[in-house]
Amino acid sequence: MDFHVTPLRSGSSGNLTIVSHSGTTLLVDAGLSSQRGLAAALAQAGCGWDDVDAVLVSHLHSDHVNPSAVACCARHEVPIHLHRKNLEGFSRKVLSRALVSGPVRTFLDGETFAIGKVTVRPFRVPHDAHGVTCGFAFTSARGGRDVQVSMATDLGQNENGLFEEFVDSDLILIEANYDEGMLHRSPRRDRERVGSAVGHFSNAQAGKFLVRVLQESRKIPKAVVLCHLSADHNTPELARGTVREILDAHRFDGIPVHAARRDGLSKRFTV
Repeated sequence: MDFHVTPLRSGSSGNLTIVSHSGTTLLVDAGLSSQRGLAAALAQAGCGWDDVDAVLVSHLHSDHVNPSAVACCARHEVPIHLHRKNLEGFSRKVLSRALVSGPVRTFLDGETFAIGKVTVRPFRVPHDAHGVTCGFAFTSARGGRDVQVSMATDLGQNENGLFEEFVDSDLILIEANYDEGMLHRSPRRDRERVGSAVGHFSNAQAGKFLVRVLQESRKIPKAVVLCHLSADHNTPELARGTVREILDAHRFDGIPVHAARRDGLSKRFTV
């Protein structure tokens, strides 16, 4: 059975992505500020909360997990999975603002676990959120054809070894938050934080990171999806163009490069 991946929202105003395989549907992050908005985003992809088997929380910034999602999960008995070191902050910052709570389960980075027919492997990435920020790699819990989906949507400068989490992936979702020139010219006071080692990935960083991943891979991904594009410091055209240019310069010119939408449904990717 194939993996189907659909970014529903991807940006600082909210992040949520559907990952489904063999009857199991996961929601990676749920950062919209209203229950109605979350339900509407799911409906655009043809599903609802009753179809979701679990929510995976990458980190505790409000554009990735929100009390509105906690309330939805409680109502529909959807478990929330997050890193064990984020439990205290989650309880204090998110659960305390929600009227009710559903089941909360914890994991550690590098600890592989199964949810339904999907195997999840979280891995730590550099970012300035409270606690731990994780990316995720997904494979089939049933074995068989070796398909991997790898994603990290908020990360600072690449640490040695992080690229290995993406090697041999069939679909890669990676942050391309800002164009370096636009960030340099920005009047915003947080521009130093955005470009720091624990801030966000630039278009150029994403392209160079992908080259390193591809040079170590035995197979080429069917697509690359650029995520969490800044509304102020990037455009889809700049992000795709910069990454495309870097990949082409290293003779990886056959890989489709897409940009996930900030405020609406993106393409459904099947691998």
